Amino acid sequence: MATSLAQPPKRLSLLKLAGPTIVGNLLLSLVHLAAIKIVSALGAEAVTAVIAADRIYMAVQLVIIAITAGTTTMVAYAWGAQTPEEADRAVKLSATLCAAVSLLLCVAIQWLATPLVAIFGLSGDTLQEAATYLKVLIYFNVFFSFLAVISAGLRAAGDAMTPVLIAAVGNVINVALAYALVYGYMGMPSLGILGAAIATGISYMLVAIIFMLLWKRQHLLLKPLPQAFWSVERVRRLVRIAVPAGIEQGIQNFSIISFMWVVSLFGTEAFTAYGIGVNILSASIVIGVGFAIATATMAGQNLGAGQPEEAEKAAWRNLRIAFVIMAAIGLTIGLNARTIGSFFISDSQVLDYLTALTIMVAIVQPLMAIEFTLGGALRGAGDTKAPAKISFSGFLFGRVLLTGIFFALGLNVYWVYAALIADYVIKCSLYIRTFRRGKWKTAMSAPPKPTTNITATTE
Repeated sequence: MATSLAQPPKRLSLLKLAGPTIVGNLLLSLVHLAAIKIVSALGAEAVTAVIAADRIYMAVQLVIIAITAGTTTMVAYAWGAQTPEEADRAVKLSATLCAAVSLLLCVAIQWLATPLVAIFGLSGDTLQEAATYLKVLIYFNVFFSFLAVISAGLRAAGDAMTPVLIAAVGNVINVALAYALVYGYMGMPSLGILGAAIATGISYMLVAIIFMLLWKRQHLLLKPLPQAFWSVERVRRLVRIAVPAGIEQGIQNFSIISFMWVVSLFGTEAFTAYGIGVNILSASIVIGVGFAIATATMAGQNLGAGQPEEAEKAAWRNLRIAFVIMAAIGLTIGLNARTIGSFFISDSQVLDYLTALTIMVAIVQPLMAIEFTLGGALRGAGDTKAPAKISFSGFLFGRVLLTGIFFALGLNVYWVYAALIADYVIKCSLYIRTFRRGKWKTAMSAPPKPTTNITATTE
């Protein structure tokens, strides 16, 4: 670990780190909800197709998300140790690996799209529309991977505002284009749900181009330097962080998909309600995600500066604030569950299911504060193994075991929805126990030594 610095790491304001991230994730969640709202006029089948395709798309991103977990840790450590040139190497290495993965996904999904979305029980036109949606969206994955890496790097260095401002531009374009391409407004062709996929992809492309131009022209906090970035030691370091993070993401995505599959056994109405509920959930947990990223940055920078006590204090402080805020959000969601659901769907059966699920979502809000905040601290410290183990425990004992019992007993889908609560109770208990043990403080090895062929230094 790096020796202690005379001054603590800069840019560790919780408001500056968490606030923009929360706003950015909220905007992204609202875009997903807007897409559902836009296509809802096409019928419940169209909504189901978009939900299924989006879920698979998010699932296949797990490798990219895992790599960016390594990006966050390595950049935060480098920034805390006041070695921005090492942060630049981490970003370039991550971007290169993500680009390679994205190209492979572009090819693989053309063959796998239909069987993947078919696991939700889709058939006929709905199945074909969902598969086509996924095939088109995956073509823009290279752009998504770059903006994911550069955004993670900037946040880890302490700049959470720039990714939000640039992404906001893409979000506006996404919604406007989706509306135009789905229904054929403003001279655009009427493409149905395919138009929503193209709109999302174009927004990814434009945001990535903006990021690339700003980065290349030295306008971002992270500045590209003419230096070598590829080394076996650095790759091993990134992989050591990314592999457990990827396993965790895989468990989480498999958990969601398998849970959706179980729900689909109760009929299209229950499945559609769950799909909308997941998107409502994604909008409600942006507070937790913001605190997770902020806490990861604080933990990584403080540990990189040789200040583990400050890292621990920041995590507990952030948790207290996140818990209160998310509990209040949960209360608001719970009291207005049916009103929220009626905004997205009018079918009475779907609305009944959605109302019940939204109440479950409200109950787990404060528990999510624990998972996201302490999980962020562990990942920022470089300990990605513990979150993977914890996610597996929640999935196995909370979702698999309980849903299996409920289904075997012939209970209705409301009991299956309730398994979400058990999942989070298990995970939160394990996160508190793991964090208190303190082994995460020594999870990260010292950064690789500078390569010998650096041709420039930081400004």
